[in-house]
Amino acid sequence: MIWFHKGRIPDGPWQFLSVTYNGLRDIEDTLSTDIDLTEGLGCISITGRMQAYRKAVLHRVLDLTRGVVVCWNERALVGSLVCARSLLETLAIFHSFLKRADKEVKAKEWETLSRLVDAYAFSTSSGPDKKNKSTESPPRVNAAVIEFIKNTQKDKEQFWEQICDDAHPNGKRMMLYGGLLQDSRYIDKPIEENERGLFPAVYNSLYSCCWLISAILDFDVLLEEIRYGGDLPEDHELMVKRTRVMGSGP
Repeated sequence: MIWFHKGRIPDGPWQFLSVTYNGLRDIEDTLSTDIDLTEGLGCISITGRMQAYRKAVLHRVLDLTRGVVVCWNERALVGSLVCARSLLETLAIFHSFLKRADKEVKAKEWETLSRLVDAYAFSTSSGPDKKNKSTESPPRVNAAVIEFIKNTQKDKEQFWEQICDDAHPNGKRMMLYGGLLQDSRYIDKPIEENERGLFPAVYNSLYSCCWLISAILDFDVLLEEIRYGGDLPEDHELMVKRTRVMGSGP
């Protein structure tokens, strides 16, 4: 797993960076195997399709995380921020799917769940399919991100606003990034000044991966509940593991 070079992290309380790194490295180690969409049942299953969608999400998360880190290491700060924004959007849509899927599983609405999986797995932002929205289609990205942050990092919505502004070619932000207007001159700004202002948003996006690391267990529980047909018994291996993980927190 590619990570920050020594000396490229500004001073600050970034205590979860090592947790994020270790979790993403573990995810990376799990993605080399193929997925049997039939799960041995002779036809494509809901759980098989869900696993394929999750694998695609995890590949994108890892790619975007590499983009965040590599660009930052190379002092391409805007590139790092653009990748951080896309990373946050990807996590938010997956969070939306997991939350909605859990609701359908609890209600045992298997047909709705089947449509939900396909709606998320094959959603698009262009072409004729863009107009064919259904009630199961993913929400707008901006709304999904705000909901994700409210659920996982309460009162931290401002870093999404910072990323939105800095990652887009808005004139005011570009002018502030490029230098300082003073005495009829546009004075170059040392890159260190930009780093101090931009790294918190980059860090918060990477920290959001901590939610993904824990959500993978929730996803596995959800898959097993679908196979089981309802809530798992407390002595089920996954439920025991979930209890142990929850009990290890602060």
